[in-house]
Amino acid sequence: MDKKAIFRVMSMIGMVLGAVGTLLSNWADDRELDIAIDEKIDEKLAAREDEESEEA
Repeated sequence: MDKKAIFRVMSMIGMVLGAVGTLLSNWADDRELDIAIDEKIDEKLAAREDEESEEA
């Protein structure tokens, strides 16, 4: 392989690794947001149940 072909292969590998890294980062951010949303929903449901039990 000549230097030009090696450079092309290396640049393609770098591009693929960058894309995979971006996808993993976005997935992790989405998971973190989902966890935060679930926690807030659980808090609101617990507060609603407490209010209903106090009214009864």
